[in-house]
Amino acid sequence: MPTITAISSLGWAHYTLYEALPRMAARGFSRAEIASFHSYCFHFNFGSPQPQELKQMLACHGMTPVCLNWSPGSPFAWDEAGAERWVQAFERKIPQAAEAGIPMMTMHFGERNNRPDQDAQLATAVRLYDRVGEFAARHGVRMLLEVPHLYTIHWNVESVLWIFERLSSPNIGALVDSSHWGIIGYDLDSFLGALGKRLWHVHLRDSAGPDTGDRKQQLEMTPGRGRADFRRFGEALDRAGYSGDISIEFEYRDMTFEAIELEYDFGFRHLKDCGWHFPAGVC
Repeated sequence: MPTITAISSLGWAHYTLYEALPRMAARGFSRAEIASFHSYCFHFNFGSPQPQELKQMLACHGMTPVCLNWSPGSPFAWDEAGAERWVQAFERKIPQAAEAGIPMMTMHFGERNNRPDQDAQLATAVRLYDRVGEFAARHGVRMLLEVPHLYTIHWNVESVLWIFERLSSPNIGALVDSSHWGIIGYDLDSFLGALGKRLWHVHLRDSAGPDTGDRKQQLEMTPGRGRADFRRFGEALDRAGYSGDISIEFEYRDMTFEAIELEYDFGFRHLKDCGWHFPAGVC
């Protein structure tokens, strides 16, 4: 079974990074993923900390950054003005990630919808992903698409592979999240095989509920409290020969520090029971 290598700040989504980072380090991880979004979890947007401060904070806690899970919001793919603002946000943020020493970051484009022009929307996504991917390459930052993602226009395996077949930038890889897989239920071996060397990162958390296309699924559950089969997920990663980072990406809002720590204890026990490995010293 694979080894979990990193922990995300998303577990402390409603606290500051100044509060979250010491708790991440206290768990014994030496590799950190930073989460920061447009509507909540403001851990590394355009305020505090600044890039050099974040770099120093990580170093003080003995942690190496592996990824920035960042989103300025995702416009509809037919919204040209919104799409341009989306690109400009990344052109502003990517240099900051590079300055902070973060090697990879996510990008999500195109809200899921039922319009008949799905191929045209996906084609727009390809064009913008290539544009941002090449900009990021010039700054030494690799870009990740979280796929499939229930809330985007690439919410199923077919749309994901459609995009990857047409991307021209080699600076874009895939991030697979166990919570989305737990709901969509796609064939892991087939999908991971199709991604091949484009699989660059993995998130672990649980989920429940059918894919009804209305954002009513439960995507923020502690492993063991939902329905994702983590033993099956890990065994598929092993068969695919995956050797990159795997981040604990638990997500909690409006919870006390004490309640969050209890959820981490529960989730870690469940993952260990499923055969997952942790780095030495992780508690």
